[in-house]
Parts: sequence; structure tokens; C-alpha cells
Amino acid sequence: MQLRIQKFLSQCGYCSRRHAEELIQEGRISVNGLIATLGQCIDEYKDIVKIDQVRVQKRPQTRTVLLLNKPRGVECTHPWGDKKTVYDFIPKPFQNERFFYCGRLDKDSQGMLLLANDGDFANQVTHPRSNIVKIYYVTLERPLALEFLGTMLTGIYDEGECLKAEKVFVLPNQGRYPALEIHLKQGRKREIRRMIQHGGSFVHRLKRTQIGQLKLKNLAVGATKVLSPEEIALLFQ
Repeated sequence: MQLRIQKFLSQCGYCSRRHAEELIQEGRISVNGLIATLGQCIDEYKDIVKIDQVRVQKRPQTRTVLLLNKPRGVECTHPWGDKKTVYDFIPKPFQNERFFYCGRLDKDSQGMLLLANDGDFANQVTHPRSNIVKIYYVTLERPLALEFLGTMLTGIYDEGECLKAEKVFVLPNQGRYPALEIHLKQGRKREIRRMIQHGGSFVHRLKRTQIGQLKLKNLAVGATKVLSPEEIALLFQ
């Protein structure tokens, strides 16, 4: 069966398709001893694929999806050095498996983060074409003009990208901090923070509270739970 290298690596549980493309561009992947190219297809049963000279082989996999209530100060990145990352919160029974985060939260943000041992699933949850809404609770350093909230819905161009919220609700202030509930379908880097800065304010706190119809609820900060099939299905409702 012919399939693209990045899909093969994702199915093997090695990395997401996007990360595989980065590895190909870095020249770290070979097929039958030759450096792989973007878009290249392989025969998963005949061709020998290596990453950094180590062979990658497909293995049977049971899908596991974890829900982490990510604390502030923790990075969504693969472990390296002494940095605290989301992988430090994976429960012991799963620490020998490779997990992919399904949409990042930046270091200063907190709340709902999904980790899956299935790269294709992670891509499905993350990709805008899945139309999965993510909901964020945001407090601000100072209020935004009401007319700017409408601008967030029509779109803001920044660094060649269109930053856009699906819905924005004004919530009661939390102490001296104005509060918003923001719904997104796309997930551009630091998208909410960039939009808020265009409106002349800054994010004080940012917390993701819901993905699809799956809610964070009362999961403690830093705690992780394994999602049931019924809870996974809520992501796509």
C-alpha cells in the first residue's frame, strides 16, 4: 500500500504529520538509504524508513486520549533540558508511549489540553476543517472598546494571517480585570493574545475551558484523566 511518509510516521506513533514534514525538510528521514523528499510515497510493507538512522516500524496501537488541566508556566513541547513540559504530567501507565498534543497552549496559558497517542487523531482535532470550536475564558489588563469586539469577529490581519473569533461574550469583571469568553475554530499561534493587543489591551489570564462539547469541569490543575469513547465523541459534536 502506497502512502505518504508523514502519514506512515503518524500511524507508527512517532510524530504528527506536521512534525514529520519538518523532519523531512531537515534531511533526517531516509527511505531505503536515500534522503526522503516532501510528498514522497512509500510502500509501508517493503520500504525501510529511518529517522536519524533508526528504523521506524509500524506497531499495533490502541488509541488513548488524555485530558490535562495544564498549569501556567508549563510548555507544550517535547521534553528537553530542565524545562517543565506537558509530558511531565502523563500518568505512569502511559509514560512509555508517544503522545501528541492536540493544539498547543502557550506557556502562560492554562486549562484544557488533549494528548493522544494517535497522530492522525491529533491532526483531526487540530485542523480548522474539523470545525471544532474551542472556548477560552480570558481576563484583560484593561477593557476593549465594544466596537473592537465586532472587529474580532470579522477578522484582524497580523503578520500575514487573519486572526478571527467565532463568538465573543462580555462577562462580569473578575476583581479589577474585565473578562471575555472567546470561541475559536482556528488555532493560530498566540491568536487571542495578538487580537487583544490590536485592541489596545493585554491578556491577564487565559484559560481554555471547552473543546467541542467536552468541558474541563472540575479537573484539578495539573491533573490528567483518560477520556472514555463517549467523552471523545463529544469533541466532534
